[in-house]
Amino acid sequence: MFSDTLRNIQDDSLFGIEEAARSIQRQDASERSGQAYTIAALCHRRLAICAVLLDARPDRFLAHLCHSAHARLYFLRLVAGGHAAEPQYICASKEFSFIDAIAAGQYALSVDIAKLSARHHDPAHEYEDDFLLHHFLQQFFLKTIGATEASPTSLSALLDRWKTVLEDGEDNYLEACRALLEKQPLAFDEALQAIIDARLLTFQKMSRSSGPEEELRKTEGALFMNGLAMLRLAELQGMQTRSEYISIPSLSRIPAGQRAPTGAAWLVPQPDWVD
Repeated sequence: MFSDTLRNIQDDSLFGIEEAARSIQRQDASERSGQAYTIAALCHRRLAICAVLLDARPDRFLAHLCHSAHARLYFLRLVAGGHAAEPQYICASKEFSFIDAIAAGQYALSVDIAKLSARHHDPAHEYEDDFLLHHFLQQFFLKTIGATEASPTSLSALLDRWKTVLEDGEDNYLEACRALLEKQPLAFDEALQAIIDARLLTFQKMSRSSGPEEELRKTEGALFMNGLAMLRLAELQGMQTRSEYISIPSLSRIPAGQRAPTGAAWLVPQPDWVD
């Protein structure tokens, strides 16, 4: 049943990419809003997850993560050049393709996306704590590899704002980010494990009948992409981490800097994308 669902997700994702490509070629409403590019990137992310969970193919995992990132970067460059876009498609908290690029170990691609991503919270389309998570990860990454002048003080200020937004509430993502900034491996491991435990409970409560919740549970619920990216950031800091966590299998932790597909390959489905 698990594999049947993932096969269906693969088929739906391939169709979604084909539909997005047609929208982009026609320059229809979906293209003009930015939706087509977002769909293409999301479909590649789902194909990447299936490549690990269903086919045990880290090479395809890498390829589809890169396709997701290239689709997003192409769109962000269009927007920077004056292309129209509906605001919900350019929020920082929707930058899952940055996470994909980091998880793939494609640092130049990650830099390009981070530098074009939104730098201000859009209260109409995202929660501020979601914005702060993604914005912090982007700025922390840029600082870590020396691609920005961001100071530890400015990064700490983002975390302080996040704590204020929570109104004395708790957020294990905040604790994990603080541990990254302060280079505290044990605190990071504890916070990451707490996030994983909370995610497991959330996905266990989701519907197990066929539909969007079941698809989400068997993709994002089974492979923790944010966690994978955060582990990569910890490694960039020289922090020791466990080789495997629940929902972050060692197979998904591919070496950084591997050869990526060409930048335009995300738009044209290929026979070797799935078995």
